[in-house]
Formats: sequence, structure tokens, C-alpha cells
Amino acid sequence: MKVSIGFNRHLEPEWLTQTASWVANGIEGKELKQHIDTMLTPVFTSKVAKDKTRNLLFGIWNKVPKHIPKAFQDDAAKLIMEHSELNLAFHWGMMLAKYPFFTLVVGQIGRLTKLNDSFLYGQLEQRVVESLGDTSTIKRSMQFVVRTLMNIGVLANPKQGVYQIQKPIKVDVSAVKAWLVEASLHSDNVSSRSLTAIGDATVWFPFELHFQANDLIQNERLEVHHQSSDVIVFLT
Repeated sequence: MKVSIGFNRHLEPEWLTQTASWVANGIEGKELKQHIDTMLTPVFTSKVAKDKTRNLLFGIWNKVPKHIPKAFQDDAAKLIMEHSELNLAFHWGMMLAKYPFFTLVVGQIGRLTKLNDSFLYGQLEQRVVESLGDTSTIKRSMQFVVRTLMNIGVLANPKQGVYQIQKPIKVDVSAVKAWLVEASLHSDNVSSRSLTAIGDATVWFPFELHFQANDLIQNERLEVHHQSSDVIVFLT
């Protein structure tokens, strides 16, 4: 399985939130990179590390891959201003949509914690290596993802080698849930999926949420088709 890594630095929640705020206020492209640079410069002694962190933040909140419409990103910037208490959901959705490696790692964490709220780091590493290969780049990038999850309050590290998921955040705003459904489709680069499959995905472990067909009318880029006992969601 070939997945582009891209997630090559750990992130802090305030960096993500500030970057999203700039985008929400219309700061994009080169100007956004300059703002991020200014924010990160006091934190880093290594220019290489700073530049990689800047590029990752820019990639999450401003760079638009070919398969993702800019309107998806614009809606995230608008919604995060309206529902700032759910800011983690928007950072999460953006990382899912744009970084397949992030999706793979958090999906594995979700599987490992489905019946138990903790897991061994070695278990996670084994599963990721089995999927992508045993390379230093993959292992290092996995460390960056896990550290980011700790920084944003999704994971705790009660003892060496053991990680525990934190109490899930309740998401019950229809517009936010509809946007997350779209994020899920972009994450897998597919044009349709059943709503049940989207809701059952293990990537949602940091959240308490239930997707319903009525939520999706909040997103004009989604179309709903009822099929026997399930609902199929299409990107329009």
C-alpha cells in the first residue's frame, strides 16, 4: 500500500488554531506562509524544522489538492469561526482530507481502542509498518502524528509505551457533521459511500457523533440517495 507521508513534524494546538484563524480572515498563499513563519520563528532554532512545520500547517489549512474543492476549505474556515468550541473537529477533518498517512495512523488507533481505551505503541507501530513498510521515515512520521495527538489532547501517555484515548468531544451541530462527512469522502478520495460506513470508520474515535441523513442538507456539495436500509452519500 503506497501512501504519501507528508506528516513530517509534530504540531501544537495553538499553531493550528492561529493558522485557521488567519485563513478565516482571508489571509492565504504567500502572505499566510509569512504569518506562519513569524509565529514559528521564536520557537525554532533549526530553519529546516521551522520550514517543515510551516509547510505542514500551510498544507492543512491552505493548500488544496486537486481532488478537493476550495469551497470545502472555505467552509471549514467559516464554520470554525462560528463553532470555535469544536475547533478540534475542523483540524481533524482537514488532516483526514489532506494527509492519507494521518488517516491511516488514526484509523489504526481507532481499531486498537475500539474495545479498550488504551494501546501499546508497539502494537500501533506493527500495524502501520505492516501496511506501509518498515522504514525510518514511516516510523518517525508516526511519532510526529502521535505526539501531535498528545499535544491536541486526544491521547495521554500514562506510562512509557502505553497510550490512552481521552474523553470524546460531543459533536451535535448538523453543519459540522455534514462537513465531516465530506472530509471523510475526500480522505479516501471517493465520490460516494454509505453513511453507515462513514459513521463506522475508526478515525472518529476522538468524537462522540452520529451522522444522520438530515444533517447532510447543510452541505450543498453532498447529495443523499436512500437505498434499501441505508443512505448513500455522493459528492456533487
